[in-house]
Amino acid sequence: MATTRKLAELFRAIAAEDFSGATAVAAQVCKSEEKNGHRGAARILRGALNGYRNGSATNGNGHRQFEVQGAGIVSPALVRLEGSARLADVFLSRAVRHELNGVIAEWTHRDRLRDRGILPRTKLLFHGPPGCGKSLTAQALGNELGIPVFLVRFDAIIGAYLGQTAIHLRQLFSFAEATQCVLLFDELDALGKKRGNPLDVGELDRIVIALLQELEHAKPMGIIVGTSNLPEHLDRALWRRFDLDVLFTAPTKAVLRPFIKATAVKRKISISAGVVSSALRARSFADAEAVVTAEARRQALKIV
Repeated sequence: MATTRKLAELFRAIAAEDFSGATAVAAQVCKSEEKNGHRGAARILRGALNGYRNGSATNGNGHRQFEVQGAGIVSPALVRLEGSARLADVFLSRAVRHELNGVIAEWTHRDRLRDRGILPRTKLLFHGPPGCGKSLTAQALGNELGIPVFLVRFDAIIGAYLGQTAIHLRQLFSFAEATQCVLLFDELDALGKKRGNPLDVGELDRIVIALLQELEHAKPMGIIVGTSNLPEHLDRALWRRFDLDVLFTAPTKAVLRPFIKATAVKRKISISAGVVSSALRARSFADAEAVVTAEARRQALKIV
């Protein structure tokens, strides 16, 4: 294993925030382990090191990838979402807006609450049909609070080895406890499925248990938001780990109509009654927006 001298060099580099130096020492440790015949250990160490190095500036969707310095696997697991939408820009029901205004008030006056022994709500579950604004609302909430929003990439935290995912989850929640941000677990049912399915492997149940434990004890500096299109698939115990669950419903035509108009204004186009009629048949905001965007594209390219 690595000598005490090499470990001391590594720790000193990390303490001095000399992460290029720490990476160089870590690479030397990997090489030393391989030379000493510890090929399995060298492979695991190199995998962690490469996971850190590969935290590139942007991902394929154009979102900025956030590099948590010195945090290994957490680096590629977080993507910073860019956008300027505020809650006023999102079409929300009166009930949902009321709940979120309450969360904002608690955030604004969190010191006053804590002085009275009351904890502000910091763990929110948004659930409902797809395309109804859950993820956008999480992003707008971050903008409203003036804190960054980070999307958790499940492909980067689900490990191939027993217990690896639980370690990655611990790193993510440690990050949330040290950073004022909105940490967004989009499509949470991918991690929090009901336990006990005989068709699932035991590791999946262990992942749910790890997630339950982290949520139970987490004290985030910002807000943790989970979203789900399939709330009936979520483990029942998961619901109790959130301070607030918010139901997003499919929009009615009365709600869709002003949304369609606002989207057309945003796209800087005028739309015919036929386009409006087509968009009104949509089952979600996302589908209605797609209709208007298709018309904007047609007009921009002058396709007849």
